[in-house]
Amino acid sequence: MPVLAKLIIIMAAVFAVYWTFRIKKVMPMVINFGMVIGILLVMIPALKAFDAGLYIYMGFTALAFFYGLADRNRKLECRLVICLMSAGIFTYWLWVTMHWHGNTLLAPMFVLVVALAGIITKARVRSEAGFLFILAADAIALLLMA
Repeated sequence: MPVLAKLIIIMAAVFAVYWTFRIKKVMPMVINFGMVIGILLVMIPALKAFDAGLYIYMGFTALAFFYGLADRNRKLECRLVICLMSAGIFTYWLWVTMHWHGNTLLAPMFVLVVALAGIITKARVRSEAGFLFILAADAIALLLMA
């Protein structure tokens, strides 16, 4: 993994940890911490836990998707941003872990388009900004590695 990609993901993880202490909702806090733990397990080669970290990250990405589905207090556009971004990254990593061919550039681009659409429509995802920022940074890092 290139150094720039690692730096982008680590900066996103640091922002997510910072954002976790600023928000008061429990579920986004759990998703933030879970994704950060997965990132740390992947980024620290001395732990030799790349696969475990990737599966933890994928699990919390799936949890973010279900959180977006289940949160009935939000507008549809906010829920769509959460669900589509998390589904895009989950799909990418599923493709990579299963060694399927294709879609390796399509999924990260889709995630960035959804993030841009969320910014343009001013979707109110303040509590979820930590893990959505991680997902967007992951998509950017994946495109940099391609």
